[in-house]
Amino acid sequence: MVRGLYTAATGMNVQAKRLEIISNDLANTTTTGYKKDVAVVSSFQEVLMTRLNDTQNQVPNNGPIGNITYGAKIDEVYTDFTQGSVISTGEMVDVAIQGDGFFVVQTPNGEAYTRDGNFSINQYGDLVTKEGYPVMGLDGPITLGEEFLTTGGDVVISSQGEVTLDGQYIDTLELARFEDSRALTKMDNNLYSSTAARLPFEGKLIQGYLESANVNPVTAMVDMITVSRAYETNQKMIQVQDSLLGKAVNELGRV
Repeated sequence: MVRGLYTAATGMNVQAKRLEIISNDLANTTTTGYKKDVAVVSSFQEVLMTRLNDTQNQVPNNGPIGNITYGAKIDEVYTDFTQGSVISTGEMVDVAIQGDGFFVVQTPNGEAYTRDGNFSINQYGDLVTKEGYPVMGLDGPITLGEEFLTTGGDVVISSQGEVTLDGQYIDTLELARFEDSRALTKMDNNLYSSTAARLPFEGKLIQGYLESANVNPVTAMVDMITVSRAYETNQKMIQVQDSLLGKAVNELGRV
């Protein structure tokens, strides 16, 4: 019965972690380029139970009973990089990625990767993310120059990332692709880090569009209800086990 307490407790821990992941996904349904997380649940390694010093009709009855498990655990949390919907914004420096790939940005901790193409122009004429991180090109950070802030101009970003200002070539956006998405680690501010080798970009860019999060709010809400019910079930099992232990101590112990 004590083992039952621990088994139910592991189930509660699993559902609490799943609820945390789903809640975070729901909170980012409006985050550009956000990719949802999925928890993979597995059971602990099974153990073979065996009778020891047991007799039946004065005959030794030792032998295997069967396999048992000690409960469940979160085996892995992976990011689902399924393509999100592409939404038109009409903004000149909004860019969406279609296909596998990431923009490369420069952060205080080195280069990072993002699917969020909601860019802007800072006070120096540099192309930056919402957090102010420079967007990298093949020749360094993409910059349109301070004159652009006063004179303006027609900025065109081609499907392969070539940036031109009034027909004059500026630079090409640096884009990265990875053979295995599990090589990417989530960071703050919708960024990813990776030490894996980069592959050539094979998708295309769409100027004036943004990629929405790949989170379905309705599906996430249904999953949240399912997780809550599973958590309550494990909670009730602990209460049942506690009640049985109480009876074993207070009633059977007197006999």
